[in-house]
Amino acid sequence: MKFWFMLWVLGLRMWWLARNNEDFQRKLEDQDIILQFQTHDGKIARHYVIKNERVHPFGGQHDNPSLTLSFKDAPFAVETIMKAGKDPMVFMKGMQTQDIKALGDVGLMMWFMGLVKHLKPKKKKKAK
Repeated sequence: MKFWFMLWVLGLRMWWLARNNEDFQRKLEDQDIILQFQTHDGKIARHYVIKNERVHPFGGQHDNPSLTLSFKDAPFAVETIMKAGKDPMVFMKGMQTQDIKALGDVGLMMWFMGLVKHLKPKKKKKAK
């Protein structure tokens, strides 16, 4: 359930950023791709269509994604994604053990990692 929710929130956040954040919008320029995240068994899956500087999130699997990141199971996916902010090597370790599989254009994985810094909400400064 946490993985499904995490992917749902990711879609909302990217959708919002594509409309409200100039830096994020620049990263989307000239992109026409479909990113998909799922468990190996495909029971949990979401895909994101990125086109015309917009992000459109959808539930389920796409027939022809540009890149699919597949995780061995939902608890592992949540744990890995949460650790990735502190240890970028966690994805490489998961790929070496086949707990994470990247299918399609793996070059897009590096492009997506460039988006990650925008995904966390900025902390509001406390008024003095």
